[in-house]
Amino acid sequence: MNREAKILRERRMELGISQQALATEVGMEIRQYQRYEYGQQLISRSSMKQGLRICAALELDPFELVFEDGVDVAVPKKRPK
Repeated sequence: MNREAKILRERRMELGISQQALATEVGMEIRQYQRYEYGQQLISRSSMKQGLRICAALELDPFELVFEDGVDVAVPKKRPK
């Protein structure tokens, strides 16, 4: 499980929301939401609108979800030449 997935799952459980209820609230199929929560797809690589809807429903700061210590974790680190 990646960092984003862990944050999503922990926050959803903290709020006592089911995956189905959250998916319905943000206007997506449950399977699509599960892809984010299971780490199969990253919020940081999805549409901004969809990512913001999920963050709003979970009361998460999108910046804190996508960036770790100010670094964009969705961008692979460059290898030295």
